[in-house]
Amino acid sequence: MEISRDVLGALCALGSALTWALIGLFVRALAPHLGSVALNVARCALGSAMLLAWVLATSGPGAIAAIPLRVALILTASVIVSSALGDTLFFESTKGLGLARAMTISTTYPLMSAGLAALFLGEAVATPVLLGSVVTLVGIALIVTARGDVASSRAHFRLGLAAALLAALSWAGSAIILKGPLEQVDPVVAQVWRLPVVAAALLATPWGWSSVGQLRRHGRPLGGHLLVVGALTVGSSVFFMAGLKYTSVAIATVLSSCAPLFALPLGRIFLGEPVTWRALAGSAITVLGIGLIGL
Repeated sequence: MEISRDVLGALCALGSALTWALIGLFVRALAPHLGSVALNVARCALGSAMLLAWVLATSGPGAIAAIPLRVALILTASVIVSSALGDTLFFESTKGLGLARAMTISTTYPLMSAGLAALFLGEAVATPVLLGSVVTLVGIALIVTARGDVASSRAHFRLGLAAALLAALSWAGSAIILKGPLEQVDPVVAQVWRLPVVAAALLATPWGWSSVGQLRRHGRPLGGHLLVVGALTVGSSVFFMAGLKYTSVAIATVLSSCAPLFALPLGRIFLGEPVTWRALAGSAITVLGIGLIGL
């Protein structure tokens, strides 16, 4: 039986959510040793090398050379907005808000994406998709607030809140920018261009320069973990691009934001984190929301 484009896109978006949850698991283990920018530089640089080797081995350099200049420029802009800016802002927001609050606020980005897609791309948002999106985000909010972590101070809370909202807006804007180019290039080839750009953009900042020293000091003993994070970054980013390519912006962004649904059992299995009734209720509501989107 042939899978429709929308179903394929939805599955890819869920794959992106699963791999992002796994990245979060490893980032939590690496955070005491490496800062936010250093982690972002390492995962993007390693992911770039892996993805480039794969494309060169399977398709040759012609696949990259065939990317039109206009598309390459748009891909560059999108990845700077989403990863160099958005991901770093999100990692920083967790310091002021705690992981749960930061994830709750940042999960507003699918609704921002849907609004921007309707405004700039003319995408019609069907009622089941809109209703399912809201229900899904309510479920995610219940999951990530179940532990109730709090900010350390009022000043840190405000900075964390601003960073989380800007991260959400960055991700939403990047999704809109990407939709057009993905009609012309393969998601894997697009990521071969995008991942090295974000690594270079981060290294071009003062924070990126200081991250090199951190990686030199701690990179060797943490090498195995960093390689896994690099591989997961490849999977998460390619799945996300494929989701955007094959289904609507609204569906792709909502389903790819379901990482907390996967993080719940992963945290229980690998970190021994308790699972509360609030989190279980959030999981059930999230699944219901996903089901409504698929109607």
